[in-house]
Amino acid sequence: MTVIEKTGSAIEADGASRKVRHVLLATDLSDASRRATDRAITLAARDHAVLQILSVAPKHVTGAEVEQRIGAVRRRARALGIVATSVVWHGDPAEAILEAAWTERPDVLVLGARHHRWLARLEGSVSGKVAAEAPCQVEIVPG
Repeated sequence: MTVIEKTGSAIEADGASRKVRHVLLATDLSDASRRATDRAITLAARDHAVLQILSVAPKHVTGAEVEQRIGAVRRRARALGIVATSVVWHGDPAEAILEAAWTERPDVLVLGARHHRWLARLEGSVSGKVAAEAPCQVEIVPG
């Protein structure tokens, strides 16, 4: 697990964690994002945090299809006693995720990285842009 730390992060320099109150999961709801979803649910369950699920949907995916997939994630979290909400946005994924991070101010933002050599390809990717510009701790989970 790679944690990109930022000022005000939920992870202290010595590795001890503070309580997380708000987790933002940015997901495209693909199989590649499954591990990031698992991590976000684990964080929210650990600290009884609110889980906000953001899906930035491609234009070719129907609203019903997205709602079915995001609903499954929401139900899974709620079954563990997590307060979970969701929203679907359209547009540029990095810009949408950053707007949500700046607007919602989560303690931690969790998102996946698709590439096999994901760390080497962060620069120029959605994950890299979000990690560089988000106002919160970002956890990038390889797919």
